[in-house]
Amino acid sequence: MKIRVDIQKQYESPEVHIMCREETEEVRELQERLEEMFLRKLTVYSESETRNISIADVVRIYAASKKVFVRTAGDTFEVRERLYTLEEELKESGFVRISNSEIVNTSSIEKLDMGLVGTIKMHMRNGDVTYV
Repeated sequence: MKIRVDIQKQYESPEVHIMCREETEEVRELQERLEEMFLRKLTVYSESETRNISIADVVRIYAASKKVFVRTAGDTFEVRERLYTLEEELKESGFVRISNSEIVNTSSIEKLDMGLVGTIKMHMRNGDVTYV
């Protein structure tokens, strides 16, 4: 499989084209995963608004102060679902639980630093740092 990214100013939003000789199980699975990742929305809340965001934009989801929060590249939102429910719903979309109170989007992980005491410091692409 080849992957090519074509960046041009004429595109208003990203498009994904799958080009192949024949439709195979691998191609169908790839299409389903892409649709789930980019077309699936998550309802989030802030102080002034309710909106739907793509799960592809989610960097991490964590529990704090008896609430569940979603972090994107630049914003933090609250969600009404429980963390374990979101974990189950998103596990096929590349999300993994890293602690009792947090799940992360594995595609948003920038690097991992191994600590001296056995903890792993996880750097996310949006600048957040969390621990495994």
